[in-house]
Amino acid sequence: MRRTSSILALLLAGGAAACGPDDTGPGGACVETLLPGDLVITEIFADAAAPPGGSGADEGKEWFEVYNASGRALDLGGLTLTLSRPDGSRAKSHVMRTLVVQPGDYVVLGNVLEELRPSYMDYGYAADLGDMFNTDGGQLALGCGSTAIDVAGYDEVVVGASQQFDGGAAPDYTANDDLANWCPASAGGSVEFTEANLGTPGDANEDCAVVIAGMCDDGGTLRPTVPPVVGDLVITEIMPSPDAVADEQGEWFEVLALADVDLNGLGLERAGDSRAPDVVTNESCLRVTAGTYVVFARSSNVDTNGGLADVAGTFGFTMVGGSAGSPGDVQLEYAGQVLDTFQWTGGTANGKSLQLDPDFATPEANDMERYWCQGSTTYGVGDLGTPGAANAECAILPAAGMCVDAGVERAIVTPGVGELILTEYMASPDAPQDKKEWVELANVSAAAFDLNGLTFDRTDDSANGALVTSADCLPVAPGGFALLARSADPTLNGELPAVDATFAFSLVNGSVATPCAVELRAGATVIDAASWIGAPSQKSRQLDPDFFDATANDLDDRPADPPTSNYCDGVGTYGPTPNTGTPKAANAECP
Repeated sequence: MRRTSSILALLLAGGAAACGPDDTGPGGACVETLLPGDLVITEIFADAAAPPGGSGADEGKEWFEVYNASGRALDLGGLTLTLSRPDGSRAKSHVMRTLVVQPGDYVVLGNVLEELRPSYMDYGYAADLGDMFNTDGGQLALGCGSTAIDVAGYDEVVVGASQQFDGGAAPDYTANDDLANWCPASAGGSVEFTEANLGTPGDANEDCAVVIAGMCDDGGTLRPTVPPVVGDLVITEIMPSPDAVADEQGEWFEVLALADVDLNGLGLERAGDSRAPDVVTNESCLRVTAGTYVVFARSSNVDTNGGLADVAGTFGFTMVGGSAGSPGDVQLEYAGQVLDTFQWTGGTANGKSLQLDPDFATPEANDMERYWCQGSTTYGVGDLGTPGAANAECAILPAAGMCVDAGVERAIVTPGVGELILTEYMASPDAPQDKKEWVELANVSAAAFDLNGLTFDRTDDSANGALVTSADCLPVAPGGFALLARSADPTLNGELPAVDATFAFSLVNGSVATPCAVELRAGATVIDAASWIGAPSQKSRQLDPDFFDATANDLDDRPADPPTSNYCDGVGTYGPTPNTGTPKAANAECP
C-alpha cells in the first residue's frame, strides 16, 4: 500500500533502531535498494482456530504473506516489519535477517521462533510484533529506514481464516489499500493449511470476486462496463417447464445480443412482482458480441440443471407455464430501465422450450406470441430446445383476420351473403366413401374472396363444422371454383384436383323426411345453404350453370316426378375411379 504518513515514517525509523541484527545494512537500512511497491502484503492470518481438543492461543500461529512484485530477486535483510493499530498507535517492529525471495514468489512471515517454524512459514519474527489485533482492526507496514514500501490494513477478523488480497488480480501495493479488495479464505478457494485453519500461505490467493460498480476487469485491465440499452438484448427462448430435471434446477431463458455489450449489472426478473431483480455480477467483464446467444438459468451446475453447460447468470424467481388469466413472463432491466420483456399466455409444454422464430428477433417483434413455437431439438439430458444456439424457423400463423399472400400479410377478404355458393356435391362415391366425398363452391361475384375463416357445416347433425384454417390466403377468383373434400391426399380421394380445404363429417344421401342440409358461414352469418334428397351412387349432382344463384341451389329434390330441381347428374369421369362429375371445373348444362 502506498500510504506514507509522517506517523508511518516515525514507526519505521523507530523500528529500525529497535532491532538491528548483524546482517542489516548501515544504520538499519535495507540490504537491497527497495522502492514503494517492490513488495506487496497479500495475506494476513490474525486469529487461529483451535483444532478439536487443542489450544486456541495464537502464539506461533499468526502470519502474513509478502509478494515480490519487483521483477528481480530481493534480499529482505534490513526490512522493517511494523504492526500497529490503523492509526499507527501501539506499534511494534522487527528488522529482518537475510531472506532471499525470487521475483513473483511469496514469503510467509510468522510470530514464531526460527527453530520452531512450521513448513508453511518462511521466516520467524518471534514475539517482536506482539499479538495481531483481533478486534477494531490492525495495520502491517514494510519499510526501509524512512521509506514506506507497503502498508496493509485489516478490520474484520474471521477465526481460522486468513484475510486475502483478491487473487483475481495481480498483487498491487495501491489496490491493496482498499479493504473491498480483500476477503476471508473459504473452503472452496483455499486450503486447510493446518487443522481447522484456512488460507493460501506461500501461494496465490483465491479470487475474491471483487465487484466495483460500473467497472470490470478486461484481461487484467480495469475499465468501465459497456451497459446494454433498449434494443441491444432480446429474449429469444424460454423453458418454464423442464421435464428431465426439476423446475427449480432446470428452468432457463435465452437472450440474443444485437450489439457488443457487457452483461455486468444486468437485472433478471419477472415484471410486476415485488421481488428485486437478480443482478448479474462479476469482477471480470462479461462481454458478449452482436449475434451471440446467452443463457440465464436457475442453476449453473451442469450436473443438475439438465445439461446447460454455459450459464451467463442465475436467477431465483420461478417461471410459470402461463395462461390467458395468469400469463408467464421474464424481463431484462438495467439500472431500473426495462430493456425487454416477453409475456406468454400458453403454448408451453413439459420438456419443451418456447422459442422465437429467428426472423423476428427484436424487442418489438418478440412480443407477438404467434412468432414463437415449441422447441424440437434435444439438448442436455433429454428436454427439447436450443439453449445458447440459433432457433429453428417456426410455422408462423398470421394475426387474426390476416393471411399471407405471396409472402406478405394482408387482410382476409370475406364473401358476402350469396357471393360464394355450392354448385356441385359428391355424397355417395365408391369406397372408401370417407375419403372421396367432396363439394364444389363457385364465386358468383365480380370480386375475389378468401376461404380463410369460413365454416362448412352440416346443419342436420350436432357435430361441429369444419373451419378453414390456413396461414396462406386461399383466394377464389371471380367465376372461379373451390373444392372442399374429406381428404386432400390424391392417392386416397380418387385423384381429385387440388383440394382447398377439408372437412371431417359425412355427406349423407338424404331423404324426404331428413334431407342432407349443408351451409357455408362466415362467423354466424350464413353465406349460402343447400340441401338434397336421394344423392345417386358414384355420381355427383351439379347445379345447372344457368342457375348459379344462392336461392336456385337451395334444394336438389332428385326423386321428384316431374323433377323440380336445378341440379342434374354429373357427367365426365375424373381420376381412375368410376365416379362422374366435374370437381373444380365448369358444370355442364342440365337437360
